[in-house]
Order: sequence, then C-alpha cells, then structure tokens
Amino acid sequence: MRSRDECNERIERKARVLGQLDPKQEVELEGTFTNHVADAIRASSPTELQQEIDKATEAYEDALDEALYEILDKHFAAEDSTEDASVA
Repeated sequence: MRSRDECNERIERKARVLGQLDPKQEVELEGTFTNHVADAIRASSPTELQQEIDKATEAYEDALDEALYEILDKHFAAEDSTEDASVA
C-alpha cells in the first residue's frame, strides 16, 4: 500500500503539471476535490472521516490522471496531423 506522503507528492506533481498545461482545468478539478472534502467534514465518526478523505484523494488523483491523459492525447493527435500533412 502506498504511503500518504507518496500519494500527496504524486498529486502535487500532477496538479503542478496540469496547472502549467491547462490552469482552467486545474481549478475545475480542485472544485471537485473540495466537494468530496465537504462530504468528509460531515462524517459521523473518525473512521468514516478517514474513508471520505481517502475517497476524495483517490477521486482527485483519478481526475488529474484523466485530465492529463486527455491533454496528452490532444497533443499527440496534433503531432500526428502535422506529420501526416508534411508527408502528403
């Protein structure tokens, strides 16, 4: 199982890259994370609180991955188009 520090560092790196590539997308993802954290705050027990925080963290990292992959897909598609045009 991954440590919380490793997870936080990984998320910070991904968020930094996304912020450089698409700041608007980063802000939207942070809003989603905030909504999950709000759910955690309403937890009725310490165990439930930790579960909700873990869910929020996982959801945020998954959303970061999805956004970064989407940006990379667009980038590589644009490169392919450029290469196809230069070959023709």
